[in-house]
Amino acid sequence: CAGCMETMRVIGEEVCRGCGRDGRLGWRGTAGAGLCRDCLTAKPSALRGNRSLLRYDEWGRELLGLYKYRGDERLAELFSLLLLIALHRSYPSLRFDCLTAVPLHAKRLRERGFNQMELIAERVGRASEIPVRQLLERTRETKKLSQQSGLSARRQSIQGAFASRESNPFPSSGAVPASHLAAKPRTILLLDDVYTTGSTLRECADVIERSQSANLQIFSLTIYR
Repeated sequence: CAGCMETMRVIGEEVCRGCGRDGRLGWRGTAGAGLCRDCLTAKPSALRGNRSLLRYDEWGRELLGLYKYRGDERLAELFSLLLLIALHRSYPSLRFDCLTAVPLHAKRLRERGFNQMELIAERVGRASEIPVRQLLERTRETKKLSQQSGLSARRQSIQGAFASRESNPFPSSGAVPASHLAAKPRTILLLDDVYTTGSTLRECADVIERSQSANLQIFSLTIYR
């Protein structure tokens, strides 16, 4: 509704070219050609960049909690719409070959009863006509980021928590030689709800890149940053 739209804090046009952090948050002027401090200190990754639509504030935290932890699946429609807006706003010139969601561990899936990001990804895929692939699985449960102290601890905790699930997300129709498919860049979009430190998304991108023989370009898109 109109009241909700007024409450949403949309990220401005000037953002960190790495993680998409809002330039109005005070990091502008940091050395590194438009990168915030977190991106300057992050290890090299297959993730080309992240973009988000909204700043993660208390209102967004409550709304996301209502969806993830209290099972209000109706909010999947809202969040998918927000991601579609973010997609057209942030990546207007990119054509993605597929999109995939950050997976949920089996234990948390049993606790919640549904996979919140897969529901959103399915809707985004249908609306954008981008094929949805389940490229990853979560092999190890990790603590919530809010329960971990420090950026280095968060980065370390997520290492080895994902594995490749689909070895060939770009099947050949037979009309194009396999060697040509391997040479053609393939562009993948990773979806998640919140970009906090970026550790999860970077780890996911690295696992995908290691598992594929294709030349990949991997970007991510989240609702909140």
